[in-house]
Amino acid sequence: MGVDGCRALVSYGEFAPGSGNRGAMLAVEQYGAPLARPRLVVTGEVTGGRAVNDVVELDVVRVEPTG
Repeated sequence: MGVDGCRALVSYGEFAPGSGNRGAMLAVEQYGAPLARPRLVVTGEVTGGRAVNDVVELDVVRVEPTG
């Protein structure tokens, strides 16, 4: 979650080598300069709609399959 309340969801299937194979990163610098707070970047996104600036909370969860 960003300091402004912005949230994004990235699933394992998007960046797993056998599935989407996209990149997702928590950037701590840009163009060699440190960022004040980390930024979530999902590579390959055309609009950048899931980029989250000033990340203050990161939740990693495992969801068990149902059925």
